[in-house]
Amino acid sequence: MASPLDDDYDPDPPGALAWTASILVVLAFALGLLLYPPMSEAPKTAPADWLLLIGRFHPIILHLPVGALSLLALLELLCMTPAGRRRFEDAAALTLWVGAASAGMAVLAGILLSREGGYEGPNFILHQNMALVGTIGIMLALLLRLGAMGRPKSEMLHAYRVVFAASFGLMGLGAHFGGNMSHGSKFLTEYAPPALRAPMQNMEKWFISLVSKPKAEAAPQAAVAAQGGAPDAAAPKPAPVPAPGPKAPDSSAKPAPMPATVAKDDAKKVFEHLILPIFEAKCNKCHNEDKAKGDLRLDNYEVTMAGGESGKNIVAGKPEESLTMQRLALPLDDDEHMPPEGKEQLTAAEVALLRYWISAGASATLKVSEAQFPAEAKEAVKF
Repeated sequence: MASPLDDDYDPDPPGALAWTASILVVLAFALGLLLYPPMSEAPKTAPADWLLLIGRFHPIILHLPVGALSLLALLELLCMTPAGRRRFEDAAALTLWVGAASAGMAVLAGILLSREGGYEGPNFILHQNMALVGTIGIMLALLLRLGAMGRPKSEMLHAYRVVFAASFGLMGLGAHFGGNMSHGSKFLTEYAPPALRAPMQNMEKWFISLVSKPKAEAAPQAAVAAQGGAPDAAAPKPAPVPAPGPKAPDSSAKPAPMPATVAKDDAKKVFEHLILPIFEAKCNKCHNEDKAKGDLRLDNYEVTMAGGESGKNIVAGKPEESLTMQRLALPLDDDEHMPPEGKEQLTAAEVALLRYWISAGASATLKVSEAQFPAEAKEAVKF
């Protein structure tokens, strides 16, 4: 009988049960992808309720492959010695099988979840595609691992380790973009050391540039004009908007988006510098370009005014008819209250500020210096 330190230790090849179980996992995953292929846009028709129910388990299931494959990485390090192979090779193969099977389940559940709608944009595309390719790689690694178990000195073992490391790394990167969807694009980098933050942000921008769609130049002007601008405001104007001279009170037909920075404090805009930061802090984790729950986005003026599947969330001059104000006024434990219970809520001053902005016409160009904020909103007017 070979000792644990015997360099010539040669384990038995995997049996028929191991091969059958592994091939079934691969075939089941392939069949699932054929029935429900990944999509980058919301489907025209929603799947059955029971499929949507399965999709809701995606955030739960995804933790299983993360744990299993992390454990596998440790077991594989131990298996690099003859003694480690003898003690842990079977455990490593079983852990890999669990990781591959649960990764396939997580991907399929994620695809079903995305078919509820409201998931799109570069972060979503990167998250979905990296998870998909990484899972395919893990399943390939499973087959390579089984093939190498009877031949510990085979080149197949080295190929398996390379495929596993690359696939697991890709899945981890895809999980990062999934975190951006759930928690905002600054979630991982916000508290990173400056020396590390810049490379991480540059890496994100590069990946996002690979899947981003070019944006039409004329769309913002058309969207703003549709909000009720003056007839002569339909003519194209250059952006960014030059320093303003005398303006008519209703300037909502000006082209948006606004400039990223403003030279003088008296040129600050109520929406850009007061309302939008509230949305970014309290709303945009669920209502952004990548994750537009209810088809509602609040990350720029045009999409804010466009509303979502439930109708107009902002009705200029009528806060009582604006869905946003209605949802804010609901009891905290009401399912329709926004933000949902457990999320950071708007302060009373922020609600008052939002109500004033809507009452004043919900303009994209109303200046802070021209606004007459009510006393209860002034706590939220800070620079």
